[in-house]
Amino acid sequence: MAKSWLITGVEPCEIWRRRRFGVVGQRYPAAVIRLALLFGCAILLNGCGLGREVAESAVVQAASPASAVESPSMANGAAAASARATRLSPPDPNSPGPNSPDPNSPLAAGSESCPPTGHAAVVDRARQRGWLCSEGVADAQFPITTAVSQPAPGTYKVYAKDRGTTSTFGGHFSYLDNFVAFTYGTNTGARIAFHAVPRDAAGDPYQPYEAVGALSWFGQSSGCIRVLPAQSALIWDHLRPGDAVVVVS
Repeated sequence: MAKSWLITGVEPCEIWRRRRFGVVGQRYPAAVIRLALLFGCAILLNGCGLGREVAESAVVQAASPASAVESPSMANGAAAASARATRLSPPDPNSPGPNSPDPNSPLAAGSESCPPTGHAAVVDRARQRGWLCSEGVADAQFPITTAVSQPAPGTYKVYAKDRGTTSTFGGHFSYLDNFVAFTYGTNTGARIAFHAVPRDAAGDPYQPYEAVGALSWFGQSSGCIRVLPAQSALIWDHLRPGDAVVVVS
């Protein structure tokens, strides 16, 4: 055996495996063949004092998870291959993005009045409420104070924006902050716009903030849409010239 080993360069255990198992051994799981080979080599090498170490190694390998038919390394390899295939697959252009709204979730109240695309605002004079729209979906509603008869129901376009302007309408001076104009008054032709509650020359509001949206103040505006100061800043940022303003009542 030693001579054959020296001539062929093949280890005794490999020679023994080929003679013992041959092609038939291919039908057995690799773990079973490996265990048999290790014990066989232990027997052959017992005279050299190496059998005990080989046998102990065989027992350790047989007890380890790697002796399973599908080892963790094989499973991890399959998972890695699947992950690579997923990364290499082109994205589906029809699939919704991570920030897209769920198409099966109910739309917020008021969305039925929103234009299907772009930014917009909706005014409901009867309820003294307004809301902003983004791509056909309504944002949270906010209180407003309006005139009773105008603006008439319909769809208008924003045509002007002034961060701060003034007015002497009604015979008194007032500051109008975050002025977003979208139509004109039917009586005087004055601009009608969203703006914060008017302030007098001293900077005090003409209307208590807690009264904005109250039906008892319905009609106190001559035509504009009064809103709370913080809301007027949101409207200013949301709407651009050309965006729609929908008056539903």
